[in-house]
Amino acid sequence: MRPRGTDRAGLSVGEIHVWTARLVDDPGVTAALLPLLSREERARSAQFAFEHDRTRFIQAHGRVRQILCEYTKTGAATLSFARNRDGKPSLVSPANGPALQFSVSHSSDCCMVAVRLDQPIGIDVERLRDLPRAIDIAQTYFAPAERRALNDLRGTAQRDAFFALWTHKEATVKALGVSLAANLARVEFDLDQVGGPRLAAWDGDPAVAQSWSVLRLAAAPGYVAALATAHPIGSVVCKTQ
Repeated sequence: MRPRGTDRAGLSVGEIHVWTARLVDDPGVTAALLPLLSREERARSAQFAFEHDRTRFIQAHGRVRQILCEYTKTGAATLSFARNRDGKPSLVSPANGPALQFSVSHSSDCCMVAVRLDQPIGIDVERLRDLPRAIDIAQTYFAPAERRALNDLRGTAQRDAFFALWTHKEATVKALGVSLAANLARVEFDLDQVGGPRLAAWDGDPAVAQSWSVLRLAAAPGYVAALATAHPIGSVVCKTQ
């Protein structure tokens, strides 16, 4: 008999599993993962104009299915997903299966998936790169205090702070289950002396920081990642797929 509060893959209440998978230029890997996708996912993959983008889509969606089926103990190809009105995907739990919450993000060759029981969760990973239009992007999607903090920085310090803020903000909005474009500026972070973000407010209300945790994750070299979820957190376990 399973201990109460633990799923079949050993995920306890309050525990978070963060998976990292590498996306590769290997037709054999892509061909092996394609049959795991749903008819709708395969149709979406066929719409990509460039083979590189199609490959990354197929591999990311296939890896997510492989990871989640470890918890549900069902076939990866049989998993079903639903989306809320803002497009956030959720797993349709099998009968007697765990109430899994998950979030997925991929950038370039890195895919990351966060899984926990019951509580909402969000993850974002971005490849660290030069971004000449960082300040212009911040004008649209960052809160006024965040823009001021970025304007005070230069060079790589500004670049690193931008991606740290972006990943923390996107992970939080994903966890809240609302649309990214309309809500990134509503969540606000402070930057500490070394450019690390700290959740400050939602729509100017600082009480949100008492209900949510937003953590920087150890990502693959050259990438930045963050995780957001509701309290409480027992532990975060990093895994590779």
